[in-house]
Amino acid sequence: MHTTTKAVPDLATIEGMLDEVDEYAREVVSCRRKLSQHRVGSAAYLDLLPTLSVQLDVLRLKVKHAAQALDEYQDSLPEDR
Repeated sequence: MHTTTKAVPDLATIEGMLDEVDEYAREVVSCRRKLSQHRVGSAAYLDLLPTLSVQLDVLRLKVKHAAQALDEYQDSLPEDR
């Protein structure tokens, strides 16, 4: 029987993932600024909501994957460091 072990992400990979989290967080902030320029519920405001929804969904996934990678890295560290 062949078993495969999952490669533990290195810190450079995790840093890259966190850079992507930062990037998408900035996109969410930017979209929120655009929303604030319009009256809540206006056509222009409502037109921006799908963009915000997509950005939040991507950010959620990026955060989830970065957190998982960080957990895997931390779990790989020796107990007696």
